[in-house]
Amino acid sequence: MSTNVGGVTLWEKFLISQPATVVAAVLLLMLASGAISIGVTVYTWRNRKTPGATGLSVLAAASGLWSIGYFIELLVSDIGLKLLVANIEWAGVLVAPIAWFVFTFSYTGRDRYTAPGPLMVISFLPMLTLIAVWTNPAHHLMWTTTEVVSTANGVITMMQHEWGPLYWVILGYSYLLWLAGALVLFRTMLDMPQVYRLQAVTLILGTLMPVLGNFATTLLELYGAAIDMTPAAFAFAGLSYAIALSRYDLLGSRPVPRAIACERIVKSMADAVVVTDTKWRVIALNKTAEEILERPAETLKGHPISDIISGTDSTQTNVGNVAVKLGESQRDFELLTSTFTDHHGRPIGSALVFRDVTDRRRNMQQLEVMNRVLRHNLRTEANMLFGYADLVTEALANGSTDRAGRYAKIVRDRAFSLVNISEKAKKLATLQESIAENQQGELVPVEKQLQRAANAVEDEHPECVITVKPSLNEHVVSSSALENVVQELIENGVVHNYSDVPTVWVQAFELDDTIEIHVVDDGPGINPNELVAIRAHGETPLQHGSGLGLWLVTWGVDQLGGEVSFERTEEGGTDAILRIPVRRQQTGGEETDSKDRKENTEATNER
Repeated sequence: MSTNVGGVTLWEKFLISQPATVVAAVLLLMLASGAISIGVTVYTWRNRKTPGATGLSVLAAASGLWSIGYFIELLVSDIGLKLLVANIEWAGVLVAPIAWFVFTFSYTGRDRYTAPGPLMVISFLPMLTLIAVWTNPAHHLMWTTTEVVSTANGVITMMQHEWGPLYWVILGYSYLLWLAGALVLFRTMLDMPQVYRLQAVTLILGTLMPVLGNFATTLLELYGAAIDMTPAAFAFAGLSYAIALSRYDLLGSRPVPRAIACERIVKSMADAVVVTDTKWRVIALNKTAEEILERPAETLKGHPISDIISGTDSTQTNVGNVAVKLGESQRDFELLTSTFTDHHGRPIGSALVFRDVTDRRRNMQQLEVMNRVLRHNLRTEANMLFGYADLVTEALANGSTDRAGRYAKIVRDRAFSLVNISEKAKKLATLQESIAENQQGELVPVEKQLQRAANAVEDEHPECVITVKPSLNEHVVSSSALENVVQELIENGVVHNYSDVPTVWVQAFELDDTIEIHVVDDGPGINPNELVAIRAHGETPLQHGSGLGLWLVTWGVDQLGGEVSFERTEEGGTDAILRIPVRRQQTGGEETDSKDRKENTEATNER
């Protein structure tokens, strides 16, 4: 490709004629590159937990190995020793582009491309090339011939290779990795504030120097032996890294492109987000939505939103409350719907955000109920106490002890009612605190809790008959809150039963993945008005219960993750039905629930 004079190309003559001072400058740049690389490596490795720091540390170490290795290669004259040093040097040559790729993609928030799987794919060809370097005499894929060329009056000697096909492949592949990292940085730079732009410009310009040096060396080698300018150019790259670290807080602040930021925000939101197309078919949803719906995203995509979440359809355009079935419990969600458009203002889909307001709803219920108790029940009971106390006084003044005794009994009953309200209010407060702290209490066998609840009511009301017949084994457990719920239901069946011997039957059995508990009484049944507020999820001046008992049951069942319903028996009494998830206490203290058992069963069936 160049004029040949006496078997030596003009380019080689030019190299040989260079003064020693020029060669010394190049060698000093290589030493400076090695020193700077070592400093950057040490600093970044100390901060390796910072995103991008590990990639930059490996990049600095690889460039340092490349620079120092080539410095030694130029000084030694024996071709065998030169080849050994060059083969070691190839580790830095091949690792540097990968490290640059990993650093830039981690630094700009594209971590999924630097996970172990993608990283193995990216590193496959360089690893194959490194093996080819050490085994080249067997196949000559990297170079076919090698000779030593002296320059600068013999101060240094260079190896001139006749490159093989694999060399050109890995060279192009390395350029692609350098280019990919630079483009990612450049794209991020356009979308970021000034401080990140300065970081990106410094990194791109610094890294551009060794790439240009390598490209120039490749072109010059077409005309004969040439000094590899890449190691010397790494000195400028190292300086740029040092400036970005010290002046522009490279590892202290990390840019996050808008697209990635929006994606991460949606994925990490505590609210459930579902994205639909213009036909209200699901096209994307975040992790919270998957957990709420208890189904993976792939099984939900493409289905109409109304088929997945009851109460939602194309008419939902603003804000409202939607009841969503979650396992065996009922959760309340506030729905916010917004339509997004293209650049021409045409609708292309909708975003539905479901915010769990169950706790807020429960707190509002408690405020409403407590307000009613203070405003209505306590005032009513206090007025009756005052009234009957006056009647007792009047009866005693008239000498009617029998009538005074009857009134005194009513006073006692009313006072007992006040104490009862106080006790239930205390239970409600304790229950609400445990719900707020997300605590379910101690796990106790269900059978034991049912019996203890029955015993507690029998102690207070010895005239009643309570029969407990659970069909459960001792390993079926539940939160200790179940005992309070069942005790309240039994007590309700006894207190509001006007027969001489109130009778209550308690039965429990497993049904699929649910424990079903029936508390049946032979009383007059629950007044339908008592259930109106419960079913409406709140009280109003026209719709409210007469006590706290049913609210204690409702909130207790919510804590247990179950549901409660009330049916009228053929004899006219009430059948209160509790349904809660099955939980088992295994030998050794391990606890499993119905969902875990179902997954284990499915896994067994697959095997």
